[in-house]
This record gives sequence, structure tokens and C-alpha cells, in this order.
Amino acid sequence: MSLIYKICPAALWQRARDEGAFGGAPVDLADGYIHFSTEAQVAETAARHFGGQTDLLVLAVDPHPLGDALRWEPSRGGALFPHLYGPLPLAAVRSAASLPVREDGAHDLGPALWTRSRDEGFMGLVGPIWTSPDPLATRHGFRAERRHLNRGGTVHGGMLVAFADQALGLASWAANGDRPQVTIQLDTHFISGVAEGEWLEARCRVVRQTASLLFMTAELGVGERPVATATGIWMMRARPRGDRA
Repeated sequence: MSLIYKICPAALWQRARDEGAFGGAPVDLADGYIHFSTEAQVAETAARHFGGQTDLLVLAVDPHPLGDALRWEPSRGGALFPHLYGPLPLAAVRSAASLPVREDGAHDLGPALWTRSRDEGFMGLVGPIWTSPDPLATRHGFRAERRHLNRGGTVHGGMLVAFADQALGLASWAANGDRPQVTIQLDTHFISGVAEGEWLEARCRVVRQTASLLFMTAELGVGERPVATATGIWMMRARPRGDRA
């Protein structure tokens, strides 16, 4: 089961840490359960109930330890939302990330929900790149900044290719058991542009795997808008002698 999310004021979370338990926000106490959202629901939750608020955190929660106290019940638009009937054990909280507010007043949920991948070498210059919390690490994203733009004011094609290579490489690395690898082919086809401030996501998958090769594909998009497609081949290399990791 995927992680679930709770938006709360930073001061409330600090108090919970001091007390050793999270009993919920005032709205939770009034309703008799703690409100959570899935990854697909949390952006609308932020927009509807936390617009313009600062000093917020997003708690990423593992639902497994919550047991039968966690119930999926219809709420907004009839969709099923996770509701916790009882206090939230602090041990179930996998992370508590700041929820920044962008210049347009909206909350920047990308970095709040996802984890930052290692920014070593070249990718440290063009990133940061973020990895989704899904266990197979098949989704990656980045927030378009001014430094990523071309003269026309959209994200440079070179950045899109670099992002596709990084995303597919990370997904390939997760699929092959963290073996050393190298890109031997990458084809990218552009569909539309990406404006400053937009969140671009790559959805990657393994098409075929042999003893030494991984055939990968990715769809790059902003929300439901397609931006580019990419296909590539990664060759897995033998580990250095004596490396048993």
C-alpha cells in the first residue's frame, strides 16, 4: 500500500513530537478521526483547505502499522479517503517535509511529497531531480526554474533530454538491483513546451530485460499534458572484483 499524507502546521507537529503522539488538528478532533489524503488527492486538499497558509508540513505516513484503525471512506466527490480513528503513532511517519509556497501563492507539493535524488556531477548543475515515494522508483520530476529556460522562455530541449536520461537511468538502476550501468542509446521526441514554475514528471517503465540490457521507455508530462517521450537502452556492467554489495 502506498504512503498517505497529512498536511499540518509545523507547530502542531512539534507539539506531537514533544508529547509522543499526534492526536490531530482541530478539524480532526471535531470529526472524530484524522484526515489523510493519497498522493493523488493531497494537491486538491492543500488548495481547498490550506490556501495561502505558511509554516506547513506534509507528513508522509506508512499505512501498514495503522491496522484496522485506518478506514477508507467516501468524502470529497465521493472518492475514498483514508481516515484514522485514533492517534497517529509517530513511528508510522516516514518523513515530515516543509510545504513551501510558490510566488503564485500555490503550495509546491512536488518536493514536499518526493525525495531529492543524489545530485552529483552534471545533474547537480541542472537539477534538482526528485523521486516519487513509490517503491519501484519509476516516477521522477523537477520544477522548471529560470535557469532551465531557453531564449523563447520554455525549458531547453537539452534539459529535457538530461532529465529523461536521469529519470530512466534511476528507474533502470532500481530495476536491475543497483548494478553499475551505462546508457548506450537514448531517443527523445518533443511534443510540447514547459513553462517556468511547472512541475514536469517522467513516468518510466521497463519494456524488456536481458542478462545485460534493459530496454526502457518514459512519458514526460505536466499533469495530463504530454511534453515528450523517451526510449533508451541501458547496459549493465559487471561489478568490480571483490564488490559483493
